[in-house]
Amino acid sequence: MMCMNCLKVQPVGPVCSTPFCNGLLMAKYYCSYCKFFNDEMTVYHCPFCNLCRLGQGLGIDFFHCMTCNYCFGIELLDHKCREKGLETNCPICCDFLFTSSAAVKALPCGYFMLSACFQVAPCYLLCFYIRNLCC
Repeated sequence: MMCMNCLKVQPVGPVCSTPFCNGLLMAKYYCSYCKFFNDEMTVYHCPFCNLCRLGQGLGIDFFHCMTCNYCFGIELLDHKCREKGLETNCPICCDFLFTSSAAVKALPCGYFMLSACFQVAPCYLLCFYIRNLCC
């Protein structure tokens, strides 16, 4: 990585290693597992998903379901589990749910889709999806 203050190329880390920068932080958030830097959003690292996600953290506003193998918002604590149910694409936009930073909607049948897709998808498409694919 290169420090944008002193322009020295150095090993990846949370601070600049040169005496000139005197321990300058490279970003507000740094994940040593993902080598991820962030100044703009609140981020946490989930050791079970093994990636950084948007949010305050596990036990604060998210929890990790070991059956689904996914981090859900606390409001989805009572959901219908499907083993590795989010290691698939959203049926509407085809984004991969597991690595998506967008909010996920749990359907009553146990399937999942992106919340934004659920809100904008025409009713007939959702009914088709739920009747034909979930049953």
